[in-house]
Amino acid sequence: MKKEFVIGTVLLGCSAILAGCGSPHPVKAVNHPQTVQKNIQKNHHSTQPESSLTTDDQSSATNDSASNSQSDGLSYDARHLSVQQLGTLICLLKDPDEFKDADNGQPGGLYYGTVPQGSDYGQQFWGMDFLTTNGDPTSYLYFKPDGPNVIIKYVDDDGTTGGVANAPVKTESISIQRLVNDYYISQDQKNEVNGYANRIQPEQKWLDRYNLDSSSTDNN
Repeated sequence: MKKEFVIGTVLLGCSAILAGCGSPHPVKAVNHPQTVQKNIQKNHHSTQPESSLTTDDQSSATNDSASNSQSDGLSYDARHLSVQQLGTLICLLKDPDEFKDADNGQPGGLYYGTVPQGSDYGQQFWGMDFLTTNGDPTSYLYFKPDGPNVIIKYVDDDGTTGGVANAPVKTESISIQRLVNDYYISQDQKNEVNGYANRIQPEQKWLDRYNLDSSSTDNN
């Protein structure tokens, strides 16, 4: 994780945005979200868009998680987990130390969101959820449920490609049930995951604060 890196700027908190196949390095602090979006679009553009979750699916993921996650014998899929919960489970598998350091027990360490269709993030990320610390492209963990699995994507800067701008996007598929079995079975595990998930805020809150700070600077 590269601390206090001015980026230009979701998750897989992550984020904080992140199994043994590599670490997405989810934590880098930044100042300019528009720049990271253009960098991702320029260097990691894809010809085929990812389909997004429907509104009903997203609503169900949020509303069902509290009640359905109480049964240890439940067969889990994306309908039983919120974006924050699923992102947290991914981060605990991919890079738990980096994720916990990014969260740091404080509100605002990690943010979540969904990449809009047609956005500047890059076509291959359209429709995917993300966790982010709003750093350079390596601070984003993108993920999207795919049946019983979750597809994750992240920019992997291993130091051999000449910088983040040239780093490849890695794609993996992980069983959601595996994530639950490893990190969301006992009550202590659920308390830990839900504690992290509850502190992950919508990225719009970060953007609102960023725009407010920028406006204050311009007026001085």
